[in-house]
Amino acid sequence: MKLSRSSKNTAKLHRIRTYVESLCGIYSRVARKLGVDRTYVSRVAKGERNSPAVEAALIQDFDHTEEEFG
Repeated sequence: MKLSRSSKNTAKLHRIRTYVESLCGIYSRVARKLGVDRTYVSRVAKGERNSPAVEAALIQDFDHTEEEFG
């Protein structure tokens, strides 16, 4: 069955929303996992702070999310 252009766009938009929602919680998930404040995780992600543990957790969570939607 071939999807219409509108159906394809709707499916893509749904996938985008799901992906974004999943990524939106990444700082909170990593913060809970490591027992640190979410703003600290945000600062590490932005390059304002340095933490190999936070960076590794962010990458691991991102990779997991990417595998789900890849």
